[in-house]
Amino acid sequence: MNSLTESKSQVAATPMVYYQCFLAIAAILVFFTKLDIYLQNRGFILPLHWMIGFLFVSFPLFLSLVYRLDSLSKPVIIASLAYITLSLISIIIQPQLPKLQYLEDQYRTIIFLWLMLAIFAYHPLVAKCTKLTALGVTLLNVVLFIYEFLNPMAFYVEQIAPGRSSGFYADSNTAGTSLIIGMILTLDLIKPKYRLFYALFVFIGVASTFSRGAIVCWFIAVGFLLLRSAIPRYQLPLLGIFLVTLIIILSTQLRNLAYLQNAQGDKLLRDDTLARIEFILDPTAQRDDSKASRITHLEDAWQKFANRPFVGNGLGAGENNATVSQTGIAQRSHNTYLDFMVEFGFLGAFVFPAVLFASIYHAAGKFRQQAIAFLLLFMTNGLFSHTLMSEFCSLVSYAMMTNLARHSSESASEPVFKPDNFLYQNSEI
Repeated sequence: MNSLTESKSQVAATPMVYYQCFLAIAAILVFFTKLDIYLQNRGFILPLHWMIGFLFVSFPLFLSLVYRLDSLSKPVIIASLAYITLSLISIIIQPQLPKLQYLEDQYRTIIFLWLMLAIFAYHPLVAKCTKLTALGVTLLNVVLFIYEFLNPMAFYVEQIAPGRSSGFYADSNTAGTSLIIGMILTLDLIKPKYRLFYALFVFIGVASTFSRGAIVCWFIAVGFLLLRSAIPRYQLPLLGIFLVTLIIILSTQLRNLAYLQNAQGDKLLRDDTLARIEFILDPTAQRDDSKASRITHLEDAWQKFANRPFVGNGLGAGENNATVSQTGIAQRSHNTYLDFMVEFGFLGAFVFPAVLFASIYHAAGKFRQQAIAFLLLFMTNGLFSHTLMSEFCSLVSYAMMTNLARHSSESASEPVFKPDNFLYQNSEI
């Protein structure tokens, strides 16, 4: 019988492999949880310093990978090189050089992605550590988000909209999406009969963020997994009962939600959060200022693209200069595809999908369904966010998926099911 760590082409678990597992676990705990951003907000280490630290401690791993270069993901490396090439062409053909900060941001993204590819480079034991750590983080985050919903200042971070959980992520949209990513990557560790309960448990955490984009992505991911039987279809009525009950509670108690208070007498839900609930129940609602603001940014970005659809406007052009805040940060289109199209022209629309397809390129067996759900999640989320090719949290996800997809293609074909264990181990994952 083959376990999660066994594959057709066995690779010895040397001390260096155990060190790689340590680095992989540390990378998930620091970057996938956005603990680096949380500590930055508390006045501690900057995310860039974390990256430099990981580069330094990963040097022995780099040396060992020279002898197993085939464990690195060539498709992702090629996709990222194409991204750099497109950027260089853009710099050459634009009349003015972009600001140095934009170049630094782009190359930091590539360096970090390659660093994570090295840390998560394929080995069966690394794949096992990756999945178990991601499962632990996902379950813990759901608990933390629920706790934060009941205690809005639990993480001692000043929130723009108290009542929307975000944990260490600071941003509620990223927090909700990360839960779904964790669910997709680890679904095959759960027995089939418990998978819908796992997904619904994750939904509770997602719902506490009140992120419309994350909620939509959850439905898309779970709907696809049900369609392809990764989650048993016979559990579909249970999902229907859950959703109908939820809609009834929200629609009948919406007015009462405004009066919910915690033990200190503070309101749990603010106007922004209540407006989001109204939007979910009635997308035609006009109360949501956030929706109107995003439409304005989209219109501004589309006009820039329409003005120069072939050569783009250059690095940094995605920023709306009319919205520069006191901290010097300008708003963007909240759309990854449009953001790249503004900067690089119509070819920019292929940058993000290329990285995603490259990360799931090796997916095989039953894990292919999870890989496609991962693809659908990010392809959809790209319509709601413009940071998916710059934030470390997302880049770590691509590296994790790359390793797990490779593991699925290397694994044996016979599944292993241990009735006495809650974890479902499948050799095709």
